[in-house]
Amino acid sequence: MHILRRIFRIDPQRDFSKGRKAFDQGKYALASKIFLKTHNQFDTIDMKIISLENAAISAEYAEMFERSLELYYRTILIKLHTDQLPKEVLQDVDKAIYMARQCEDPPIPINKIFYMKFLIFLSQKDFDQLNAFFKKLKFEASDEYSKAIEKSWTLIHSSDTFEKKEPLPQVGLPNEFYSISETAEQVMQRCSLCEIFLKTTDQSELIQKGTEFSLSATLTAYANLSIQKIHLKTGTRGRILTSSEPEFPFRMSTGENYSIIFSLIPNLPGEWLLGPLSLVYSIPSESGEYPVVSKPISFMVEDAAPALKLTMESETIEEDLEYLITISAENVGKTALQDVKIVSEIPEGIKIHEGTKEKHISTLGEGESFQYEIRVRFELDRTHFSGYIVKINGYIEDDRRLSKSSIRLGGN
Repeated sequence: MHILRRIFRIDPQRDFSKGRKAFDQGKYALASKIFLKTHNQFDTIDMKIISLENAAISAEYAEMFERSLELYYRTILIKLHTDQLPKEVLQDVDKAIYMARQCEDPPIPINKIFYMKFLIFLSQKDFDQLNAFFKKLKFEASDEYSKAIEKSWTLIHSSDTFEKKEPLPQVGLPNEFYSISETAEQVMQRCSLCEIFLKTTDQSELIQKGTEFSLSATLTAYANLSIQKIHLKTGTRGRILTSSEPEFPFRMSTGENYSIIFSLIPNLPGEWLLGPLSLVYSIPSESGEYPVVSKPISFMVEDAAPALKLTMESETIEEDLEYLITISAENVGKTALQDVKIVSEIPEGIKIHEGTKEKHISTLGEGESFQYEIRVRFELDRTHFSGYIVKINGYIEDDRRLSKSSIRLGGN
């Protein structure tokens, strides 16, 4: 080969320098053409890759996006063919994605490159990057690759795939990607070695705000596992009060079941999506940790019934004639009370000397109380009396009576 090159005066290093000169002069299309030529001329794989990368960059500068996409894609494949680590090609993958987005009709479907990147993260057990990538992912179209990504995501995060042993979707990826696909498949199956099932202890789908209830999470191990951490997502409508989580790491044997009981309380009415419960486990004698999540469950939380407690106490101010009555209102329910109205019923022969017959409280929060006083006096011509009863009634904004109370006044 070297003899033929001397005969025909082929010098890839000299041509590579010409490509660099053309690039420096802003002749990007020419530079790309020269670099591609040197890619075919060099014998060493390192220089072939460098030439191909320079050809792709030059085409990008020349705004020849379709050509640049094809060159970056070839760079990815040649790197994988030479057993370079998948992480080392991610920069080229991102470049290919960028180029595909610049093309009106990309020669290589962008979703295909998305799926390749997805499988690279999966094969490397890089679940943080995988989750971040998927959450930001916006498909350009619906095709076999977008469906493959969504299906793969479901398989990874489902808790019931171990028994089914459903493989990752088979789509048209290049042969150079076979090793990554195979490794990703093995990792996915490792993500299915623990099943999680959530249920309420009373199977109720309607719970009342402020009422404590229990949730059971049952774990089933399909291999010898070590649970590293567990997290139950509760959202903003309620909170966890207590749980029976074990100390971590927690080991489980093949076929073993383990239940965790969570005590929770809803704070807001409406639909409460509880879950998923996520956990991370490791496998003895293997490196890496694997995530799995349960399906969430939903409840309807209804507003708690309003409840008001009224009490009265009396104190004699002037013997048998004048009394100071203290009235207490306490919200003993699980919801705030609005526009509380307390109405006093005074029997004939007694008059309110100080205070008012009606008392209005704008808001009475959960557990809050309010006190006020009225002073009543018997008419002077009533020197003998017995069994005089003062009553009070408590209403809320819709004039619904919640509570009543009474007190007996009497003497001679």
